Amino acid sequence: MDVTSDETGLGALKTASGLSGENLTLERAAAYGRARLLARTGRWDEAREAYQQLIALDPNEPWIYWDLAEAHRALDDRHETGLAFLTAADKHLSRGETDKVLRAYQQAAAVAPNDPQVQAKLGDPPVVPAAPVSDEPPTLQEAAVSDEPAALAEPEAADGPTAPSVRAPRSRTAGKSSTLGQVLLNLGIINEPQLNEALEIQARTGERIGHIMLEMGTATEADLARGMAEQWGYPYMALADTKVDTEIAKLIPHALAVRHKCVPLEKRGGRLLLAIADPLNVIAVDDVRLITGLEVDLAVATEEDISSALNRTYQFGDALIERVMRDTVPDFGVEIGEEDPSLDQLKALTEEAPVIKLVNLTIDEAVKQGASDIHVEPQRTGIWIRYRVDGVLRDVMNPPKHLKAAITSRLKIMAEMDIAERRRPQDGRIHLIADGRSIDLRVSTLPTMFGEKVVMRVLDQSTTKIGLPRLGFQSNTLALWESAVSKPHGMVLVTGPTGSGKTTTLYATLGKLNTLDRNIVTIEDPVEYQLSRVNQVQVNAKAGLTFAGGLRSILRQDPDIVMVGEIRDRETAEIAVQAALTGHLVLSTLHTNDAAGAITRLVDMGIEGFLISSSVIAVLAQRLARTICPRCKVAYSPPAEALGRLGADARVDPGVVFYRGQGCDHCRGNGYRGRIGVYELLVISDTVRSMIVQRASSTEIKAQAIREGMRTLRDDGLEKVMAGVSTIDEILRVVYVAD
Repeated sequence: MDVTSDETGLGALKTASGLSGENLTLERAAAYGRARLLARTGRWDEAREAYQQLIALDPNEPWIYWDLAEAHRALDDRHETGLAFLTAADKHLSRGETDKVLRAYQQAAAVAPNDPQVQAKLGDPPVVPAAPVSDEPPTLQEAAVSDEPAALAEPEAADGPTAPSVRAPRSRTAGKSSTLGQVLLNLGIINEPQLNEALEIQARTGERIGHIMLEMGTATEADLARGMAEQWGYPYMALADTKVDTEIAKLIPHALAVRHKCVPLEKRGGRLLLAIADPLNVIAVDDVRLITGLEVDLAVATEEDISSALNRTYQFGDALIERVMRDTVPDFGVEIGEEDPSLDQLKALTEEAPVIKLVNLTIDEAVKQGASDIHVEPQRTGIWIRYRVDGVLRDVMNPPKHLKAAITSRLKIMAEMDIAERRRPQDGRIHLIADGRSIDLRVSTLPTMFGEKVVMRVLDQSTTKIGLPRLGFQSNTLALWESAVSKPHGMVLVTGPTGSGKTTTLYATLGKLNTLDRNIVTIEDPVEYQLSRVNQVQVNAKAGLTFAGGLRSILRQDPDIVMVGEIRDRETAEIAVQAALTGHLVLSTLHTNDAAGAITRLVDMGIEGFLISSSVIAVLAQRLARTICPRCKVAYSPPAEALGRLGADARVDPGVVFYRGQGCDHCRGNGYRGRIGVYELLVISDTVRSMIVQRASSTEIKAQAIREGMRTLRDDGLEKVMAGVSTIDEILRVVYVAD
């Protein structure tokens, strides 16, 4: 094409049309027609050049950048394609065409997901004035780091069914910055030198400004979420204390919520309020709109808050059921009052792949979460699965009703029980490798009105490797305990309710005492953990092997140390006392509220006081208290009433800082992660021995022990609170405190 003749022809046409020489309408039309012709004929190099020339004539027309992006895409230049779409978004935004802005950002994110410059621009999208102040558009780099104040006009309503149903950003007042960095500066989160440093890094690396500030430590995730919310005109929401309605949550599949990092919060009429980590994720908005059929309003929250809310709301079970129920499972229609499924039907149920996967993943997840027990509870309307984590039961799953018989039968087969017997309790054991660890499950079934309830005690064999120092003993208490168990003979007792960690303490103690020059024999019901070079005996009532009978036989095996799982009756107590008096070290457990109560319990069993005073060396009472999650630990001021109940109001230094967990993904929203022992060690002194012979009460014995320096359960718990290990509420929960 002859440019000179072309320009001459356009000049003549403009003269004939009465257009001034400065009017470029005809030039734009001609250039646009030429560029489109080149594109249609596949001459993409020439088409790209033509579109770039057209931009020089009409720099503020967004659709030119869309066409230029297609030319870049045809030439497989993802970087330039992404930048062209982002520039188109800038032009649409200057016109208030919010729906087209979002579509342009979606295209840029899709075509260049790993391009650092494109991603940096997506993280810091420019907000340009409603009316252009110059005919020349700012460059992409200028827009990305501009510190000039700008205002955002109220956008028009989205036109057409394809526009995302997302609430448009609110109009901003003049003086608010368009960049995330400037917004954070205006909010007082960062200062000018920090912003300048971050912008210098961004210029070198192309990283998102938010990521840079996180790395620098000048802003937190919550700060960035607040800044992004302010930048785009959405509300910011801290979800730590927000309770999400499960019915609202079910509007969005769990997998989609996790993928897009969003959680539904509220439904009003035909609109859904959605908390999301990235308000520019138009794909997420479109997906939610299509799935729910609702218009979507956005709020900004941190990824951590959203993850915690998802864990609290959907819980583990919803995601698991969604994963394993993609295949069909036979439904035999077993209801209360109907005939139970036949043995053949039960076997068919348990062999279905979804059932096997569901049971395996349920156990595996329990191990990962550190659960001590798994409860499978039949109800009239279905079945509930619960985990006991850190001593507290919570629901994790509500499988479909027709899987009730299949899950129970599958567990019974794994535990080598009789699946045809459903009218009497059964016990069994499962050994497996879960999460890379050797795990034993002690399984117990119990017939109930609506079917068999199954409880599995999770026994992690690595627990036996935990040493005494890791259990939570104070240093002086640990020294006294180690001194007591190092005696050549006598009785050492551990007391506390079920689930207070007595067995763990005894196993850790045996681990310290287990040397090659000692013969250690235990009798337990059941044997929970296997100890190397320790002779462990399982009580078997059916075969006539009881604690008392087994203990008699053990004493003929030349033992140095004997551990009796539990002293339950007078006969066992008498044999244990005699063993302690005849040169053996005896370790055992009792169920009492405190250490002094163990003495009166033995008296109540019929053991003479002089035998108790001669045989018992020490009594350890213990509890397990949950520890504060280290990732969400925050300082707070506890109520005076709680301090008073724990006896801390008059004993705590005014400078002591109290802590609690505010809930996060790491602790699944409850503020606690793990447990620690709370101890009360009563060492039997000569004075206490005299009191035992004189049949003193447990209250008198405890008072004397305190005078001799015994730290009570409450005292030990209070020290752990003041050390920031646990909370007042938790210690009050696990330690009995008389009002």
